[in-house]
Amino acid sequence: MQIQSSLFKPIDHVQITVWRILFGLVLVFECFGSNLVGWTKEVFTGPPHITFNFIGFDWLQPIDGIGMFVYFGLMGLLAIAITLGWHYRIVMPLFTLGWAGLYFMHKTSYNNHHNLMLLLCILMTFTPANANLSMDAKQGRTKRLQYLPAIFKWQFLFLFLIVYTYASVAKWYPDWMSGRVSELMFSSKKDMPVLGAIYRWELTPLFVAWGGILYDLFVIPALLYKPTRKLAFITSIAFHIFNSVTFQIGTFPYMMIGASVLFFPPATVTKLFRIKTYSDAIQKTTYTSQHKHIVSVLFCLFMLIQVMLPLRHFAIPGNVFYTEEGHRLSWRMMLRIKYGNIGFNILKKGQPIAHDAKDHLTVGQYRALATHPDMIWQYCQYLKKLYGQDIEIYVNAWVSLNNRPFRQLIDPNVDMAKAPWHVWGHEDWINPCNWKQINNIE
Repeated sequence: MQIQSSLFKPIDHVQITVWRILFGLVLVFECFGSNLVGWTKEVFTGPPHITFNFIGFDWLQPIDGIGMFVYFGLMGLLAIAITLGWHYRIVMPLFTLGWAGLYFMHKTSYNNHHNLMLLLCILMTFTPANANLSMDAKQGRTKRLQYLPAIFKWQFLFLFLIVYTYASVAKWYPDWMSGRVSELMFSSKKDMPVLGAIYRWELTPLFVAWGGILYDLFVIPALLYKPTRKLAFITSIAFHIFNSVTFQIGTFPYMMIGASVLFFPPATVTKLFRIKTYSDAIQKTTYTSQHKHIVSVLFCLFMLIQVMLPLRHFAIPGNVFYTEEGHRLSWRMMLRIKYGNIGFNILKKGQPIAHDAKDHLTVGQYRALATHPDMIWQYCQYLKKLYGQDIEIYVNAWVSLNNRPFRQLIDPNVDMAKAPWHVWGHEDWINPCNWKQINNIE
């Protein structure tokens, strides 16, 4: 098979092993930085009563006391070991499991970037990224390899292509293309030093909106194509640094800048990072036909899943911007501004129970709760534990998208104490909201 032959074509190790080092450094800053900047406290130790984990993962709960700070500290140490390539075959799966636990443990501050990190960790677990430039190779725990199968590079490139393409396509809607969303994003940043003047320019929102669409759509093909590679790389640096300074989105911009080593020729990477060649490196690794077939099938299956997941919201009634059904795992990044108000009418044997959700949640939790139906459902489960299984719960939730008029999100006549939850299907108690029709948008 031509595809299989291409996937197992030998390539120099340097792109993959340097990527391991850069990716490991990103994970180091992500883990230790979470403790230092207060993200661990805000998300995992701050909430006094409830943590909104992914539905079905209720058994994943934050560790009390300083437990989560220790957790992130240990993850940081594992990330250092990944960077050094020390006991990589043990450390990389451990980090992947640890990161998966963190990811599914919370969604109050859900971030597509964390999802991408998890997918990259999964791929890195099955990648011999310690084949060179590692403590394992130096200390003899693994054979030093000069060449690796191309599949270990293409798995990352295909994933990046899927992510960026969907990120662009998701922006193809009127409020983004008109610059409305960008204008709202910059409204609170116009007083920033230096960059504030740029944010005040009349054309900045439109430039940023279309710049985001075009960059996401073309950056991966441009990096793959030699004549446009350098320009695409320079553009990527400018794009990611701008986003980092403007939106404070953590380590993601620097992770993607580091991923550029996968697009440049091995000779360029070797020269840039001054990588020396080892005389004891094995030139070629032999794989059986059966092994190639299994790996190729798994590769195609993994990529097919990544292609299909972002499409699932098209099979669900209503607009995903309002309902959130099919939003996660879909690379719908920084697309909208949502505000919500919510109240709970709780009855027990016909008698009302006074309840203010703000007394039970952090500010961040309350804001997310008011605009996310799945979190509203989870909060109702919390209320049943708090007041008893025999209560009735009626929700009064209103949402504004991109500063447009508020629309009622949840059917106020449905007893949410008895409402079901389906992982993949539409929930009838969510008002679908035809976004274009209610806002008179062609």
